[in-house]
Amino acid sequence: MAIENFDALHQLHQEWKKDLLLSEKEIKSLTAELTELSNQSLDQDQQVKIEHFQNALIRQKEVVNDELQLIIKADKMMSESNGEAAQLQMLHNKLQDDMDTFDRLFTDLREEFKAFKRSLLKS
Repeated sequence: MAIENFDALHQLHQEWKKDLLLSEKEIKSLTAELTELSNQSLDQDQQVKIEHFQNALIRQKEVVNDELQLIIKADKMMSESNGEAAQLQMLHNKLQDDMDTFDRLFTDLREEFKAFKRSLLKS
């Protein structure tokens, strides 16, 4: 997609920021749930899963922060009169790929976590 409309691009970036901030809140909520679950009596396999989710949520929070920084950088490039279109295009394409990947991986993690919680309720 060639960058022709900075307003539309800026709007997309604002939507991504909003989505990332909502994901950040969800990560905090999932982390709190995980802390509660970890206080239960768990077998070794369940403890390993808890650790897996703790690490995955830490990583997702890092990704959220990294992506927010890239969006800020892209917005700054757009606001500068000397912002090169080619550099902005490359950064935008990277952001688009990163956001698609983040959405897919975070959705998978959320579903995996829900399944884990259901398995704990059954045991």
